[in-house]
Amino acid sequence: MQPDKVPVITERDLFRPGEKVYIQMSTQDADFMGVIHKHTFIELVYVVSGSAWHVVDNRRSPASKGDLFIINYDTPHAFFRDEKTQEPFLVYDLLFTPDFFDISLINNVGFESINSSFLFYSLFPTQQIGPDMHISGSSYNVFGELFNKIYLEFTGCEEGYINIIRAYVIELIIKMFRKMNAAPRSESVSRQTQIVDKTLAYLRENYQKHLSLDELAAQVFLSKDYFARLFRETTGMPISTLLQKIRIEEACKLLTGTNQKVDDIAAHCGFHDIKYFYNAFKKLTGMTPRQYRIANQNAAPAQTGTTQE
Repeated sequence: MQPDKVPVITERDLFRPGEKVYIQMSTQDADFMGVIHKHTFIELVYVVSGSAWHVVDNRRSPASKGDLFIINYDTPHAFFRDEKTQEPFLVYDLLFTPDFFDISLINNVGFESINSSFLFYSLFPTQQIGPDMHISGSSYNVFGELFNKIYLEFTGCEEGYINIIRAYVIELIIKMFRKMNAAPRSESVSRQTQIVDKTLAYLRENYQKHLSLDELAAQVFLSKDYFARLFRETTGMPISTLLQKIRIEEACKLLTGTNQKVDDIAAHCGFHDIKYFYNAFKKLTGMTPRQYRIANQNAAPAQTGTTQE
């Protein structure tokens, strides 16, 4: 399914008027079970019984009793029934927008934005992968009881229920953060490696675009400062340096594999200042683009393109 064909669920489809939170019990017969979709809010899914497969970002992970999934806004995903089990797949779906906790977040949409709230600033976890997060196999009394309390308040609608739900959701998120930050060292290292690998793959696919540190950090649910530090410690260089290296490598391929003009190659590889491109290229390769092309002109057959100046 093409990205622009993925169904989008919005707050208006589910939320009650004036509310920023919603919870339901979903089964394997739910409308969006087995259908890739995305939404304009944050979703927490807690598995009560049964098993399924959760598919997101071309990855598939098992979902079974006690698992908790954090799915960010605008993330195409779906749960697919596990045909090997007869037990019904039953989950709590908790949906909310960041400003449910803090009105100052009214213009924010992603899970990572709650790091800005005074409620969670010192607790936000430092070791996640995105665009979804997964906490495996928690006992019911860690998270299940909180989901049940939220569900009962939401369906009961007694006086002050929204304030009680807010308190429960804050407690839930804090306990989630505790669980994430208590991960064993080996698991933490593995997650950090996944973060870096995912970012590198994203850079190679999108090197032509303007990419900000804020955008890249949001891709993996991390604060900008922590993400920058993690990337530098793992790769040995700042992310801006590595992105420039990827762009120059792509420019080298085009210089030796096509007859495109140098200016066109620079623009194609994300450089919009030709002087900056020449300086960056020479710093990395020791040659100007023209010198590199001449020195490597037999490295690959030229492809059809614009004639070099």
